Amino acid sequence: MKPIPVYGTADAGERIEVQLTGNNASAVTDANGKWKIMLPPMEHGGPYELSITGRHQKIIVENILIGDVWFCSGQSNMDFKLKNAEGGKEELKGVNAVHRNIRLFRLEAIAQTDNSAWDSLTLVKTNRGEFFSGNWKDCDSSAAADFSAIGYYFGRRLAKEENIPIGLIQASVGGSPIESWIDRHTMEQDPLLVDELNNWRKSDFYQDFCRERSSVNLRNATNDKQRHPYEPCYNYETAIEPLTSFPIKGVIWYQGESNAHNVELYHHLFPALVNSWRKKWGAAFPFYYVQLTSIDRPSWPSFRDLQRQMVKEIPGTGMAVTLDLGDSLNVNPTRKKEVADRLAALALHYTYQRPVAANGPELIGTDIRGQKMILQFSHARRLSTGNGKTPTGFELVNDKGVRFAAAASIHANEAWIEIPPGERFQKILYAWQPFTRANLVNEHGLPASTFSKKLHP
Repeated sequence: MKPIPVYGTADAGERIEVQLTGNNASAVTDANGKWKIMLPPMEHGGPYELSITGRHQKIIVENILIGDVWFCSGQSNMDFKLKNAEGGKEELKGVNAVHRNIRLFRLEAIAQTDNSAWDSLTLVKTNRGEFFSGNWKDCDSSAAADFSAIGYYFGRRLAKEENIPIGLIQASVGGSPIESWIDRHTMEQDPLLVDELNNWRKSDFYQDFCRERSSVNLRNATNDKQRHPYEPCYNYETAIEPLTSFPIKGVIWYQGESNAHNVELYHHLFPALVNSWRKKWGAAFPFYYVQLTSIDRPSWPSFRDLQRQMVKEIPGTGMAVTLDLGDSLNVNPTRKKEVADRLAALALHYTYQRPVAANGPELIGTDIRGQKMILQFSHARRLSTGNGKTPTGFELVNDKGVRFAAAASIHANEAWIEIPPGERFQKILYAWQPFTRANLVNEHGLPASTFSKKLHP
């Protein structure tokens, strides 16, 4: 449990009184009219009533729940609406009856970053930082329909298994690069990133898609300094910063499609984002993210492998593997419930300390026995395949860089790879195709990640 902040603005020097279910406190606004009151922690529950009284006005807020709030952010796959997800329409039929302990806060954008030119009003509001708006809503069919499918299913499972109120805040923009979600101070103080602040629409660090799409959206702009949600820091400043005084339990993140062209740079950017958000909130909250799925884009295997490695590099993180849920042609596959369930499993296991399987098989060692290479995996008592067929997705790379598909068999928590005679191999790959049909899973059905492992020093 954490103290409960209540804050706002009024006239300078005005006395503000706050009351929440028997807890009373007061404060005097500062010279800028800002005030903040910290109420003591409360047990999960509700609904409660909050009253805020000033010199000339009294505000009463009803139907308040005390629970855990999770922040859901990223680009189009996090933005993907429940009503458009596989099984979403059927799910919505029962929402009103079962989700009274879930609250939704969706930061809705005034325009989509689609392939269209924005009108003058949208451009003006975007420049003013008025790109997002939103408020808390009950989790009824109307609010849930347009909410993130992944966020909704994630919250639904937590609320059910923990039996506590769950609040979900969604801030996501289709196509947005990670730079748009990082704060300005972090970018300014980073010699690798600072130049992006001034020339992002011409920077090679930015994916062609982001530069091209923003140019379409800004086709009618007459302001040389016209802003856009793909711009470095923009989404942080307009969506994240205003909420950093609000306590959250943790973050779920699905982003990377617009940065997958530059794997090395993302290795620098992602830790910068995680660290900056934790610093701004003043809490080392858990940060669970989705590994990119499968699609026919050349850099994606390397990007997935980087995401796998960063779990070990950034404390308090976890990664949901989704390579088995991809679509070879569509960057937005519709099977979002499975993604959310894997994120929820991470939260239940690592944050709520529940005995829930949360990780797929992870390579921990290799051994050579005759003409076989033995791969040992953790997070698996017994390996199997997701489709019940022969294991696939393994490749060996020889000392000339030539890749060979490798036959594999399963023995308890080991995969045995047949070594072709007459070759010296330097590396083993798994699920290294952009769109992969690799099928290794553990006894809980959780898939193994893309990986690359050197076999010799």
